[in-house]
Amino acid sequence: MGLLTLIVYHKQATSARLRFVRFPQSVIAASLEIEGDPAIVSPHPGPLVTQAASRLGLPAGELRVDPEFRSRMLMPEGSATVWLGELTATDPPFEAVDKAGGRFALLTELAGIPDTERDVMRDVYEHILG
Repeated sequence: MGLLTLIVYHKQATSARLRFVRFPQSVIAASLEIEGDPAIVSPHPGPLVTQAASRLGLPAGELRVDPEFRSRMLMPEGSATVWLGELTATDPPFEAVDKAGGRFALLTELAGIPDTERDVMRDVYEHILG
């Protein structure tokens, strides 16, 4: 059994300000259990996008998967494959994220998330901003 997860972010086009969707204890916006090991079989991340968009109350077209990023993370449920979802709107959908029980946070505001997520966030940040 494996797990696929999605971290959602918004990068401001004009300033490159990077914000992550954060929920009270996690930056994971969607997760799906899959059959088999995701390190061997790589399922398409489309269902993650659909799940995250639904959770945030957004049309699926406002969230896209970054095909160049994939990472591994240990979780209590086992090993997980981490994908990135980018919000494509010009401005972050603050109201939608708030209604979903989350908020936008800068990397420096992610204290309190699990250590394994924090470790992956370094890779995420480097990937997005180079």
